[in-house]
Parts: sequence; C-alpha cells; structure tokens
Amino acid sequence: MRAKISCIPCYLKQALSAIKEVEKEPHRQREILNQIAKLLPELSLSETPAGNSTIVLREVCRLLNDSDPFARLKAHYNQLALSLYPKLKKMVEKSSDPLDAALKIAVAGNIIDLGILKIKNLEGEIEEVLSQGFTIDHRKEFKKDLSCINKILYIGDNAGEIVFDKVFIEELKRRNKDVIFVVRGKAVLNDVTIEDAKEVSMDEVAEVVENGSSWIGTQLNTCSLQFRRLFSQSELIISKGQANLETLNEEKGNIYFILRAKCEEIAAELIVQLGDIVIASNKKLQSQFKPGEGD
Repeated sequence: MRAKISCIPCYLKQALSAIKEVEKEPHRQREILNQIAKLLPELSLSETPAGNSTIVLREVCRLLNDSDPFARLKAHYNQLALSLYPKLKKMVEKSSDPLDAALKIAVAGNIIDLGILKIKNLEGEIEEVLSQGFTIDHRKEFKKDLSCINKILYIGDNAGEIVFDKVFIEELKRRNKDVIFVVRGKAVLNDVTIEDAKEVSMDEVAEVVENGSSWIGTQLNTCSLQFRRLFSQSELIISKGQANLETLNEEKGNIYFILRAKCEEIAAELIVQLGDIVIASNKKLQSQFKPGEGD
C-alpha cells in the first residue's frame, strides 16, 4: 500500500505522541516537532505509510536520545491486557464456536494502537468490537485452509494486543496447530518485541521469532534472510493490524489480514467504513487494491 497526502498529519501525530512521552517541557516539544516537520517534504508517496512513519519516528528518537519512547505505555498495556486474560479465556470456553470467539478476541485486541488511537475505556472498546460483524468476512476460506495445514506463521502487531493474540493462538494450539509468532527485531512505535512476548508468556504457547527488522509493520526487504525464507515457505500466514497490511498487501503467499480499520485511508483501501473489522484473504484482496498515489 502506498502512502497518501492525508497520511502526513498522522506522521506528525505519532511524532508528537512519542515526544510527549519523554519530553514534558512544551517549548522543547515544539522545537522537536519543528525539526520533524522539516522531514515531511522528503517523505515519498511511493513508500508505505508504515515506512514513512518509521523514518519520522527514528528522527524523533534521535532528537529525544531515547530508542524506545513508548516503553512505559507498552508495559502498561501489556499488564492491562493480562488483567483481562481470564475473562477473555472464559468467553472462548463458554462459546458455542470457540474458534470464532477467539478470532473475534484477536481482532478486538487490534484497538490497542498508541500511534493512532487514545484509549479511554479499553473494556468498553473491546465489547464494542466483539458485538460487530466482519465487513470483509473470509472466515470460511480461512477455516478451510486451516484444516489442511499444521503450521501457522502469525505476525504480531502491537504490545498489549499480543495478549489477545495469545488467546487466539491457544485455541489454534488446541486444534493441534503449531504456531510461530513473529515480533520486530528492535523497538519501534508500540510494535511487539521479544520482550513483550516474554512479558505475556507468549513463548509458552508458540515459538517466538524476530523478523530482524526495526521498521514498523513487516517490510520484507528490511527483514533478515532467515525470516524471509520462513515467510516464503509458510503455507498459512496470519497478519495482524494495519501496518502489516500496509507492508504485505502486495506480497505473494496465503496471507489472512486480521484488523480493525482505524484510519480513513485503510478503510478506503479495503472499501469498508472506519471502525469496521475484517478477516481478509490477500488472494481475494489483491485484485481489489488500486495502485498507490505516486510522487
């Protein structure tokens, strides 16, 4: 997916969120944001939105002299999500269709995105998502593919959200599926890292691997050779969240994108409404995606 002009305010919004986490002096906040604004003319619309966000946030981190400005918030949402874990597990256990319930919970976790949304009532937001139907609903195709394979590559998205992924993965494990859970190689925005995986004990239910990249999403040309081989050899890939969609929607492979449309450009790309939830096969989507807006 290519960036749009309307993505530019989001880069500044993400930058300001990171700045405020570290720098409390308003004058200094303004100085740093002014420096970041100088980058904007250099950002290419042929790049992915996630790629441009990475460029901006790297400069923010340099100016702040802090490699992980969202560390405190990531830890907070990991712990908050863990406090909900028993309730989420009971929802799956009581459901007449545990796989569907666990999938819906994984989607609900996608609301935790510090770069886009400010969450005031996490439980309320989760209940709202769980009450929704899928606007793009390729569950039938997903379940058919699931019945034919034993190993799944599951590409994680954000801290906090990883707990909801764990509930889904545990249901997949209950169906005798082996899951490899993918995290970023280094901290960037609130993307999930190996530290987040260990904090929520993801390594107890799945093999956890790093993709070798410090870029937001999964930009394959920035990932390690080992991960690229793993990706190309995987029979079924679950891709969580918007940034992974932005960076993987043109890739080959049997990929299922699971997310909530949290920005207007993603909604427009998927031809859904803002706030809609989807489970979408890239095999079906690739004929729908339009060429990106060029420079």
